Parts: sequence; structure tokens; C-alpha cells
Amino acid sequence: MKKTVRSHSLRRLFPRNWRWLAVVVAVTAALGATAVWALRGRQTALRVVSQFKTSDYPVGIVGTQDQGYVLTAAGQVFTLRGWASQSEGVELADSPTSLTLSTSGKYLLVAGQRLTLLDGALVQKWSRKTTAPSVVEQAVFTVTGGVAAVYSFLENQSRQFVTYDIAGKYIGGYTVPDFGRGSQVSLARSGVLVVTLAGGTVYTISPQGKVIAKFTIPNPDQKLAGLVTAVEESGTRIVAGYSRSASGASVPLPRYLFDQEGKQIAQITAASDNPNLRALGNDFLIFGRTAELIDRDGKDLLSASKLNFTAIDASMSVGECALLFQEQTTSQTAVCFLGIYDMKTGTLVRQWSTAESESPRVFQLPGMRSVLAVGSGLLVLAP
Repeated sequence: MKKTVRSHSLRRLFPRNWRWLAVVVAVTAALGATAVWALRGRQTALRVVSQFKTSDYPVGIVGTQDQGYVLTAAGQVFTLRGWASQSEGVELADSPTSLTLSTSGKYLLVAGQRLTLLDGALVQKWSRKTTAPSVVEQAVFTVTGGVAAVYSFLENQSRQFVTYDIAGKYIGGYTVPDFGRGSQVSLARSGVLVVTLAGGTVYTISPQGKVIAKFTIPNPDQKLAGLVTAVEESGTRIVAGYSRSASGASVPLPRYLFDQEGKQIAQITAASDNPNLRALGNDFLIFGRTAELIDRDGKDLLSASKLNFTAIDASMSVGECALLFQEQTTSQTAVCFLGIYDMKTGTLVRQWSTAESESPRVFQLPGMRSVLAVGSGLLVLAP
């Protein structure tokens, strides 16, 4: 993958009268403003500091300031030493789909058809799998230093919530019954599980399996469809709403902010072209045509957009939010714009762009590093 640079030329203008002279003056002023913008862009631009090839598409990238870890769709896990060289790595079976790093930086959690814990040297410490066919739908390192996971059984829509200590010892768990097609789960690092039914009913459940609250997402006259839900890390704030109208018409999309007990704290209205919802740490991102980041109380943190671009991915680390925009085009190659925003001020602090034939993913990591997963490889970007 190469960074593309578009060059521009200015044709010489020959004014024949004062009207054309006025045009020349206006063009000159515009070029001056463009030059100032370009200078600022160079001051905040990211650059490629290292590039790696992988056996398959990278599905998970995590790391510390000193080194990174990569999981590919083929099940390969390897280390990026100093973010500059690649280790041989290990191969994992059972179709792994996600990679999580503990807050201590000492352990890696790999989820797929089984749950596996690796240490920083990629040595397997333990691995767990249910007796009935299942996949690990979600898994997290908990705030208490253990591991929580939700297994989804393949024979029906039921699930199993389980907690382990860091040594892999079973602590406890409970069964989530079959709520039918379209039900969703969101797992917080506190161990709180949020179960959302297709009809709009929401359950918040404690790590011990006690139902904390049951409430319903408003949907007057059933005019909306495509329920989406997100829970922040503590499990005390939930944002839920619908991603489209049932008729297909362009209508405002309400997003409701609830606490753990089901009390509505705020209502946020999103445009019809912003259907997506995601939790980023303790905050929430509503995105699509634009990207709107709100905090746990519904306060706006930042808003970003780019003409003729759509927000396709986001990540955050150490007070910075990375937003990845992709050009809306019918061409096989699309321009991608990466913006790094300061979450305190909401301002753009770094940026980078490239043209790609596939949709990349972004991972924002410590040390002001931004990693783009593109095709069978990844790019490490830094100021």
C-alpha cells in the first residue's frame, strides 16, 4: 500500500480587462489560503513508520507503548517488537475473531470457538470451551482482574455467561434463555450484561445473574426498525435506539441514554444517515455520514465530518479518538481519511490519507500510534 499524493497545476491566466484582473486576484487569494492549510497539514500529518505483511486480514491489534500484538483471521498471533520488527508468532485453531489486552499489558485474551489466555510471550496459559457447540460472542478482562465471557450456543439462541479468575478457574455463571432471533448482548468490563430483544425490551443483569432492571426502548407506532444498543465500560450507561425507519423513509433517529436501572437520562436525535452506534470506553459514538461522540451524560464531545465521505470505523486511546472516513465512490479504489481528535477539545490534531481498494480498520494505541489494517497487512502510523 502506498500513500497517494495528488499534484495540481495552475494554468497561467492572461487578463484581457479589469474583470479578468479581478478574477486573477481572487484566485491568488484562494491559493494563498490553500497554501496555509497545506502547511498546517504538514505540521499535523502522520507518517508510515513501519509496515508489515500478514498471512490473512488482521482482525485484532492491541499493544502498549513498547510493543504490539496482532491477530489475523487465519488464527496467527504475533508480536511487533518496538513496533518495528515482527516475531514468528503462534497459530491458534478454533477460528479466533477478537483479541483483547489486559490493562496490565501482561495477558492477551483470544475469543473464537474457544476462549484462550496467552501471556506477553504468547505462551498459552489456559483455554476453555463449552461441551455443546458454541462461539464466544463477547469476552473482556474485568475491572476485578478476572475474565468474563458470553458463549452463544449454535443449536438455539441461548447463551451462557461465565466468569474465570486470571488462572482460568471457574468463578460462576448463569444461562441467558433463548429470546429469539435478533436478540443482542453487550458485555461491560464490570461484568454487567445488557440483553436487548428484537422487540425493544432491555434487561440489565449483574455478574451474579440478578436482573437489575427491565425496560423498553420507545418506538411509537412501531415506525422504526433495526435496534442497536451499546454499553460503556462500567455498565452504568446504555445508549439504545433504532437504525432505520420501517418504511425506508429518511427520518430522524432518536437515541436514548439510560442508566443501569433503566432511567432515561437523555435523548439524542441522530440524522437518518447516521445509523451506527458504538461504545468507545466510557463514551458513545453515533456515526455514518458524520461522527458524533457523546459522553456518559449525553454531552457532546466532538463532531466530525468530511464532504462526500462516510465514517466507517473508530478507536480510542489515552484521550484521543481516531475516526476513519472513506470516500463515497463507485470506483474500485476509494480515498480513506484518518483523523485523530483530542477528546478534551474536540479538535483535529493529526491526519493522514491514502487510497485503498478495500475498507481498512483503525486501531488507536498508546504512544500516539495509529494502526491501519488493510488487506493482508498493516501500517503503523505516528507523528
